[in-house]
Amino acid sequence: MPAYYYGASGDGSAWLVAEHGTVIRRYCDTGDGDDELLTLGDPLPFERTRRGELGLQPVWDPALESEDDADEWKWAAFDLAPEIAQSLGGGPLSIGPETFSRGVGVIALTPYGVVHGVPTGAYRI
Repeated sequence: MPAYYYGASGDGSAWLVAEHGTVIRRYCDTGDGDDELLTLGDPLPFERTRRGELGLQPVWDPALESEDDADEWKWAAFDLAPEIAQSLGGGPLSIGPETFSRGVGVIALTPYGVVHGVPTGAYRI
């Protein structure tokens, strides 16, 4: 189940992918200097493929990549979250009135929500 952030105002993107309640990948690129501290896990297959399309190593290795290589990936990753979500089964940018759905929607509860609770009422989706 992917969770992702995509700033439509050009302020970056991030993705978090979990399987069976365990985070397997987290990546963030918002242009802030400490974004790399949020990275967790190995690159997803889609990330590896995209890096290859850019002529980069499938997995980032500081010993093999130049500063220009790192910059090229950062620019590519800056808008990649919607594509990551779509590659994992669908993203909110592809949902419309004609989209078929079944089952129930799920909203993740953050650690803050566990401690403090969440507002009552309906969420507009």
